[in-house]
Amino acid sequence: MAPFVVGSQKEDARNTTPLEQRLGQATSVVMPLIELGLLGYVTWVLCYLICIQYLASPSDELQQTFNIQPRRSTGIALITVFALLLLALLISWMRLLQVIWSKVDILEPGAPGVEKKDVDSKHLEQYDAYVCDYEGVPLFCDKCRIYKPDRTHHCKELGRCIRRMDHYCPWAGGIIAETTHKFFLQGVVLGALVMAYVWLVVAIFLAERISKVSNWIAALAIGVLFSIFATTMACMTGYNLAINYTSVEAIQRGGITNIAFLIIRQPNEPTQLHTPPTSSKSEEDKATEADDEWPVLRFVERSGGRNFVVMQNKPFQHVWSTSMMRGWKDAMGESPLEWFLPLKNSPWKQKSRRGEFRWGEVVYDMAKKFEKDNPGARLAILE
Repeated sequence: MAPFVVGSQKEDARNTTPLEQRLGQATSVVMPLIELGLLGYVTWVLCYLICIQYLASPSDELQQTFNIQPRRSTGIALITVFALLLLALLISWMRLLQVIWSKVDILEPGAPGVEKKDVDSKHLEQYDAYVCDYEGVPLFCDKCRIYKPDRTHHCKELGRCIRRMDHYCPWAGGIIAETTHKFFLQGVVLGALVMAYVWLVVAIFLAERISKVSNWIAALAIGVLFSIFATTMACMTGYNLAINYTSVEAIQRGGITNIAFLIIRQPNEPTQLHTPPTSSKSEEDKATEADDEWPVLRFVERSGGRNFVVMQNKPFQHVWSTSMMRGWKDAMGESPLEWFLPLKNSPWKQKSRRGEFRWGEVVYDMAKKFEKDNPGARLAILE
């Protein structure tokens, strides 16, 4: 079976209808409201039923029948810790929703019916390298009728292209993408901490007090379930950020990518820039090309007389794969303070001329090999 080609133009199996899109978007409003209701419920159980009614000011019946003595300092301490965790979670959650609702990662569609050849691609060709198709043309969305920046994907729930799309999350309130990925991770980590705190506190005092505790049991169940869910999401999201994968790219893992490299100096022998037609190649030449580590697909001239060479990586070579620490810092920030505070956007929002995102070592190795095989040639990405 042929590997998935990231630089392909293959359409989705089925376009999402406007009704399905509206229903999908409605869930991103309903789900956060449900979460907020459940969070309010466990807050009431922990703070009022346990910390106040059971610990700080137990009723005369509890004191006489079960020998429960007031433990005000314990109740106050538990409420204080919970309030701090809850405040951090709410700030992170509001920051996430604010960025989602600002729609900064959603690209504007082109004019309906416009042909691919008529769409301007200069804004992508300005980079030293970009992901392209076999002809060296930036990837095109046939639904939005625009050329897609690197790592951009079409979201069926929104019916629009999204920059560095990870996934559409109704639980988070919308799309998780370039601007929101950092805040999403902070939110699920804090959510996991809050819910773990809830079920630990409830479990401890549930073991001590086993009658009239239906609300306690419900809070324990909610805390355990959401703690497991949030912890799992935090681990998956954190790991993917460290290895610089989005959820879409993780699903497509193993695919190959076509990359166009800007040529700023021609080789000593210009004839080396011409690839012979496939039909004229001998079987031995084809076998040698098949074994080539990074095959050259073609050479193209784009707008402004700029020349590019199109090369292809091998399956399972992630073109944005750096070190895990570099991947983490590109997403979360350079300092530990930025990792925890939901204020600054991810550093990868700061573009450079090399590309939309920091390229992995394999891309630089591809460029170096091309220069080695073509003496005198120079690629802009290595300048």
